[in-house]
Amino acid sequence: MSKYWKNLNLFTKIMIGFILGIVAGAILGPKASKLEFLGTILVRLLTMVVAPLVLSLLICAAADVGDYKSLGKIGIKTVIIFLVSTVASIILGLVLANMFNVGLGMNTNLTTDAKTVEIPSTLDTLINIIPKNPFQALTEMNLLQIIFFALFVGFAITKIGEKGDAVYKFFSSLKDVMTTITDIVLKFTPYGVFGLMAKVVGTNGLGILIPYTKTIIAMYLGSIICMFLIQGVIMVGMLGKTNVFEYFKAMKEAAMFAFATCSSVATIPLTLDGAKKLGINEKVSNFVIPLGAVVNMNGTAIYSAIAVVFTAQVYGIELTFMQQLMVLFAGTLAAIGTAGVPGSGLVMLTIVLSAVNLPLEGIGLLAGIDRILNMARVVPNIMGDAAAAVIVSNSKDLLNEENISKIATE
Repeated sequence: MSKYWKNLNLFTKIMIGFILGIVAGAILGPKASKLEFLGTILVRLLTMVVAPLVLSLLICAAADVGDYKSLGKIGIKTVIIFLVSTVASIILGLVLANMFNVGLGMNTNLTTDAKTVEIPSTLDTLINIIPKNPFQALTEMNLLQIIFFALFVGFAITKIGEKGDAVYKFFSSLKDVMTTITDIVLKFTPYGVFGLMAKVVGTNGLGILIPYTKTIIAMYLGSIICMFLIQGVIMVGMLGKTNVFEYFKAMKEAAMFAFATCSSVATIPLTLDGAKKLGINEKVSNFVIPLGAVVNMNGTAIYSAIAVVFTAQVYGIELTFMQQLMVLFAGTLAAIGTAGVPGSGLVMLTIVLSAVNLPLEGIGLLAGIDRILNMARVVPNIMGDAAAAVIVSNSKDLLNEENISKIATE
């Protein structure tokens, strides 16, 4: 049995852990929460490697590019792709939310636990990208600040020429070490997924889903349409000129892990592995994917649009066309500053609700099923990062066609 288990690929192991976790949660009920420690261990292990991994990857990626006109073009293309895909995702969310009338028929006597969240100004958000202390940014795992610092270090290494070789070799070795540690940690993934799913099913049960059926259907349908149509057919197939089936095949482990853990950041190692399977040049994937884990939130954008319509309909407020345009604008900006960690969607929702003057109590009404919605919205987040990397890589003529052909014949 042990030999059979070792021979299974990671995706199959994750699927087994996922299904067994659901079964355990259904059987044990609230007692299944005792198994959560397995998921906590997994998330902590992956979180442990993310900051040094992202730092070393981006420093090496920035230094490898050498020509900063090329790096600038890559950066501009990446940001444009992120913004356009986010806008498309918000529009999709608004259409589905209005189609399903997600908030009509809800019991507004539900207890709310909305919390006031201090919303930073746009200027403060931009200033806060610059770290006061890069070591503190690493400690707090502030990825925006880490990315900013890493790009500066990579630029400096290139600028000083041979004098920077020793520093480059150090971070290149660190990258290899962190990649190896990540490979070891990923072997624990099936057990962590088992613990996480057991806790979610055991704690919430199926009864909590009934009043929110339309909201959940809209969220999951939106995520599926986003992944297959926007990211798969349009971004990967049409713009990236890459086999869509190979894209989903390469990203299946990352998608399943993201679904179970609800963390874009913790999924970075698996997303990078998927990009490698697609043959995407490492210089591109090492830049685009860590950045995307922080600022590219397609699934969260869908969620914010659905949640705004939900809140408006629950409280009997009719959203005007201009207010829905404001949702589009505020949601796009909020997505950029939303960290890819569990629960961050609620902060983004606070920003969007405030922008259209809707009651923040809507957050409390959705808090009970936030984990269930988060499982759906985080998958398009990480899938969008890989899709963007495919487009950027193709536009730079860096997509390794030989690897793609090799994958297709397997």
